[in-house]
Amino acid sequence: MSAEKPMLNAHVPKTDVATRHKVIRFGTTRKAPSEKENKLYEYLHQRADLKVSRGSIPVGFYSYMQLDEGHPVYLEVRFGGYDLDDEPVGPQYQVSWKADKEIIPPLDSMSDGWYVSLDELWSHVLTFFEKKNLLSEESLEYLDADPFVLFGIDDQLTQQALLKLEKFPALMCDGAVPNLEEWAYYLRLEPSDSSMMWLVKAMMETELPKPWTCYKGIGSIVCYLRSDSGQVTWKHPFYDYFRQLRDFCKQASKEEVMQVRCNRLLWSYEATRVETEHNMEPLISPEYVSRLAEIFGFDVKTEGCIVRNCKAQLKDFAKAYRSNQDIDIGLINVCREMLERDVAKYAEMVSHWSSDVKEDVKFDLNKLAAGEMNCVNCKTTALCFCLECKDYLCLNCYQDLHSKGSRKEHAPFCLVPCALCVTLPAKIHCTFTDKSLCHKCYAMKHIKMLPPDGKENQPRRIDYVEQYNRYAEFAKERTKKLAPKIDADMPMLDDSAYESVLSTDWHPFYDTRGVKYYHNFATGERMRQSPRRVPNTDDPGAEAHTPRPQDVAKALAETQDSLMDAGGSTSPGFMQGTAGTFPEQGITMTQTGESAFGNTVSSMRGTMKASGPLPMSGFDSLKSEVPAHVLAASDPDNRAIRAPHRTHMPMEVPAE
Repeated sequence: MSAEKPMLNAHVPKTDVATRHKVIRFGTTRKAPSEKENKLYEYLHQRADLKVSRGSIPVGFYSYMQLDEGHPVYLEVRFGGYDLDDEPVGPQYQVSWKADKEIIPPLDSMSDGWYVSLDELWSHVLTFFEKKNLLSEESLEYLDADPFVLFGIDDQLTQQALLKLEKFPALMCDGAVPNLEEWAYYLRLEPSDSSMMWLVKAMMETELPKPWTCYKGIGSIVCYLRSDSGQVTWKHPFYDYFRQLRDFCKQASKEEVMQVRCNRLLWSYEATRVETEHNMEPLISPEYVSRLAEIFGFDVKTEGCIVRNCKAQLKDFAKAYRSNQDIDIGLINVCREMLERDVAKYAEMVSHWSSDVKEDVKFDLNKLAAGEMNCVNCKTTALCFCLECKDYLCLNCYQDLHSKGSRKEHAPFCLVPCALCVTLPAKIHCTFTDKSLCHKCYAMKHIKMLPPDGKENQPRRIDYVEQYNRYAEFAKERTKKLAPKIDADMPMLDDSAYESVLSTDWHPFYDTRGVKYYHNFATGERMRQSPRRVPNTDDPGAEAHTPRPQDVAKALAETQDSLMDAGGSTSPGFMQGTAGTFPEQGITMTQTGESAFGNTVSSMRGTMKASGPLPMSGFDSLKSEVPAHVLAASDPDNRAIRAPHRTHMPMEVPAE
């Protein structure tokens, strides 16, 4: 007996309707594995003029129509899946209305809002409107028609669009601009494929060539318009290029994909440089360093240790690209190995110095007092622990290793060795013989040698915890005293001395004018001043090299001598001979020391008066002048106040 053929959904319209629907999304035609399921996604429609139309019910179709009351009514179609008997269900429909997409009929325990039959669903919708008296008679009369026609499924434009979408891809856009997932589907890629997402982002960020523009058309399809000829198409001007690049990357090796991406990186920089020749960021910039690191699978925000080599490799790639218009695969392998080695070395360094992986060197007093810890040098029983070296040692090894140099000042925590075996730490102290012994020696040997009255004396337990607390406090105090202090006489190092030891957060770069700045990849911040240098809170614009007291003393002495030779006089209270004292600042100046500032003497000669001491001005003065706002208030017609203006700051929009 042959199986019955599936019946088509027959729809008989009640009237000829002037449609006013708007398709938000056309959806796609369902290509089922069986002919039986394909029949469920087709409709057979007899029009009012007795003509029969046949078409596809698209999956993902989304449309709405505006009612006279001002509320929209939406229709959405989805893939129904299969039932418990693994039989195809067919398309499912859902109707909602108002701006908040209120589902009608309302949800209950018997329905989730999705119906297999659109006719049955639409009958419930009309009943809901009639019972609630929500619409006028004119609106109800208009809605009393075939929903396939009302919402545009049975529409020539919709069916033509579905046929075209089967042959040609189109970029869908549900929002204001297409998102990454929509671009991925446009390139026929799965959004979950992380290895190909760089290609999707590249096409997403590619600007349209002149004279192409784009707009969002019917069905949320992005249309591309050529303004000089009026040509309109669904095809992106660079779609063929990215499609070929997609096919190549699916067949190429990992290194070949990296090579293509590096070539594209240099090509994009060259193309941008041609368009903005006079205002172009250098190639060695945070943007291109981060993009190069991303090509090789690294993130400079968390792996800042690779920035230095990324900048070096960018130079090598640029040199090769300029000469051959291509980067050799060998350079790609060298760069990949170098960056992987940098990350491995940095991870090893972090793991070595991290406290999490140094659990074994944490002090364990119980094991040390029980004689379970071994000396790290000779492997015998350890009897002491260096609170600064964090090493377990026996007494002989500690004496050998801490007898010279700075280790001589370390704070050890030493246990008392047993007076009999000398190898195990003592745990109790005999009050009769005044000896410290371990439990074994006291119980097996020492107590047998005591007289009867001595055996009656209870031994005292040695408290190592209190002893450790005392030594630990001593080590803490000593660490604070040995903390490095900034010497006032120590000259400031140049920025170049810090560049090799900058942290993994801040990295030096140069802007278009060749001025150095520092960029933080983790936060995106930029600053001109070196993050290693502590700014002067009194004078942010002061000289980088602050004069030493002896330099100022020598300059003042030379100035005084020159004034005396010219017949001038100086205040005896201010300076005597070649040395002087600033009592207010507590600084004593001598003639020793070489001046690091060649123009200090000449500038002081021009400002010093022969009748008194050198006047102190600016941030060195003890009393400042009248504030500018006070002078402006007293003389409003003659003021020279200007708002502060910053120039050449990153990410700053010029004032209009």
